[in-house]
Amino acid sequence: MDRSERLRLRRSVRMGRAIDPPELQPLAADYARWQMQRPWMRLFWLWFIPGMFVVLGLTAQIHPVLVGIAIALGAQAVWAWFNLRKLARSSR
Repeated sequence: MDRSERLRLRRSVRMGRAIDPPELQPLAADYARWQMQRPWMRLFWLWFIPGMFVVLGLTAQIHPVLVGIAIALGAQAVWAWFNLRKLARSSR
């Protein structure tokens, strides 16, 4: 696979989209399982919740728009975590 195909596969898995060529489905599942085995993904909620409190506290002191940006980035991280977990569990 070339670099652009690998990046598209990673994005599709993180976003929870269907994998276009069906023959790449096992590769997507392997990628999701590999990501979920990483230490920072296994302990996601342990570092994410305190990190969000720190980030929201800091951004609130700087500018209100940054609070919205921090919330949006946090939501994207949670969304990616749920999608990776769902794909890793469904293809065992």
